[in-house]
Amino acid sequence: MKLDNIDNDILNLLEKDSRTSLTVISRILNVPRTTVKSRIDRMAEAGLIVGFTVKMDHSKLGMPTTAFVLISYDPSSKVSENEVANALFQIENVEEVHIISGEYDIIAKIRGKSIEDVGDAVVDRMHKIKGIAKTLTITSFREIKHI
Repeated sequence: MKLDNIDNDILNLLEKDSRTSLTVISRILNVPRTTVKSRIDRMAEAGLIVGFTVKMDHSKLGMPTTAFVLISYDPSSKVSENEVANALFQIENVEEVHIISGEYDIIAKIRGKSIEDVGDAVVDRMHKIKGIAKTLTITSFREIKHI
């Protein structure tokens, strides 16, 4: 699907605040409200817009610690990388799992109440998953941008 400047502007506005009304978007972009609605519908039908989300302040929810876990896959384990990735995603507070290139094979983003909480998830749960050879956990000091 080919996007023009109006489509890109609509996406940028919705990415910043998915609650932005059609009326506000139409005023900002100086296009009719019906145009905004039809373009959003078209982009949703094409799969460019897959949902409207809420950004949370995880600190206020009692989960201030964020870590990224780099994972080496063990190909001799007789399970696939996809199976390992899916097992990782089943662990409580794991928010994202990606199969990546480079020295490590998988990266997982996890949140916790504390570094100890994250450590428990890595040591007690991740290390028990068949197909994981080793992990390297990197904690985040501060989140700069969250989309």
